Amino acid sequence: MTRALRALALLGLLCAGCVARAPATADAAAFEAQGVFVRHARVRFAPAHTQAFEALLARCVRGARAAGLPGESGWLCYRETPGRYWVLWFSGSADGFPYPAAPDALAAFVRQTSGAADAAALARLDYELEWVLLLRQKLGWCTVPEMSTETHPKARLMERTIAPGAEGAFDRALTARTDFLRERGYPLPIEGFVTLAGAPGTAHQVLFPVDWASFHASTSIGTFVRVLDAEARAEYAARKRDLMVTMTRAEFYDADCLPELSYSGAR
Repeated sequence: MTRALRALALLGLLCAGCVARAPATADAAAFEAQGVFVRHARVRFAPAHTQAFEALLARCVRGARAAGLPGESGWLCYRETPGRYWVLWFSGSADGFPYPAAPDALAAFVRQTSGAADAAALARLDYELEWVLLLRQKLGWCTVPEMSTETHPKARLMERTIAPGAEGAFDRALTARTDFLRERGYPLPIEGFVTLAGAPGTAHQVLFPVDWASFHASTSIGTFVRVLDAEARAEYAARKRDLMVTMTRAEFYDADCLPELSYSGAR
């Protein structure tokens, strides 16, 4: 996701006790994926406790710096309003994450990074671990080989639910749609991820805007396609239709990267 964090392990297990998510089915890993593994936690805090959480995560950053933790121990933090945060950890292998995959992955991370006192402080906050996903990057669903949060600090997470039995058609259709955007010069980076655990029957892409104003005004996929010639618009519409018939639903989540609450030993 960022060049610095690719140095953690490459970029791109998670807890079997994911909150509000069923275990992965046997075909969840049916897609061939070659990239980094990502553990993605989404946490909701009561409004009165968001500042306390951010202060706690800042202490984790200071603790990691003081300990000189290596690059592979790094993480990214995003804020999704209102009161939700993403914490993402990376690994080059499914069993290579630096933090334990406990039922409460966030508490285990805080305990290991900042100590038992801060883990206890976290336990006193009003929060819900809404999901912990295990993802693996799939290059065929990416428009770029790498990207940087320094230049693209915003993120739109696109979660698609695949129709039962349509996995192969979904893979081909999403690859074709992603190829179209890459070949036509879509300006924003997109990374795609196979879901290995935590949200069975789904797949994820993340689109990285520079800022939300320009995204909505000129660089969203819809506005990009609208200024193409008629033949290209028709081709995109056909590829989009091919994708839509393989899905039962799509959800979108927007968040802002918080570099002050993220850590990379490579920096």
